[in-house]
Amino acid sequence: MKLSVVTVCLNAENCIALTMESVLNQTVPVYEYILVDGGSTDRTNEIIEEYKEKFLEKGIRFINISEKDNGISDAFNKGIRLSTGELIGIINADDELMPETCGYLNEVYSDSFDIYYGDCIWVDEKKNVQYARKPSVKLKKLFYSFPMIHPSTFVKKSIYENFGCFNVDFRFCMDKEIMTRFYISGCRFRYCPKELTRFKAGGVSDKNLVKVLKESSGHSIRCGKPKVFVYLYNFAVYLRYKLSEKLKRTFVYKLVKKADKIS
Repeated sequence: MKLSVVTVCLNAENCIALTMESVLNQTVPVYEYILVDGGSTDRTNEIIEEYKEKFLEKGIRFINISEKDNGISDAFNKGIRLSTGELIGIINADDELMPETCGYLNEVYSDSFDIYYGDCIWVDEKKNVQYARKPSVKLKKLFYSFPMIHPSTFVKKSIYENFGCFNVDFRFCMDKEIMTRFYISGCRFRYCPKELTRFKAGGVSDKNLVKVLKESSGHSIRCGKPKVFVYLYNFAVYLRYKLSEKLKRTFVYKLVKKADKIS
């Protein structure tokens, strides 16, 4: 199995090396690494070019493009179209592949499944906690929320070719929209009970919860779900998030998470 990894970034000089190191240091090398930069004005591209030879020395196909794009979905699509591997993973700057991810995917890859999704180590630096986070195996939840973990989800290239790439009209819930589309189209999902990535909280979606829920609600309704259920569900998500934020500030929460901390 040939694994293509795509990283999209913009002005990521402080974290791009961390992500690249995680891809470079896989116990089983990835097939290719594609970086799609949105036209950074800092040292991002200099750092990327400094790593180029390291990837080539390991026989890893390396592509780096830097140009303006039409948002995150457009950047994702550029990387997908440049990919030539059988399986594609998308990991953003500041996130990391776990060292054995490529090797593990090589072991579980088969013709019987189209999409592989697993666990991650969720890192919240602001609150100084990290813990194992698992997706839901109930994929029908896609019609209301996004039960999977985006960087820990890997899709066959043929699925993108047959059912389309990311919808550029979506700015926050592009992962929910595309996975719902794949699910409706009959794609076969396999849950992988393994931590595949390390994901840092505080991204675009985390900072724009109201916009995320609005875009998500519109998509759910277009999929035929009753408005009242959609709005009630998203209200519950919003309320739970606010209560969770208050809980995470308490001493008890930090004590519990510290005991469960992954070193």
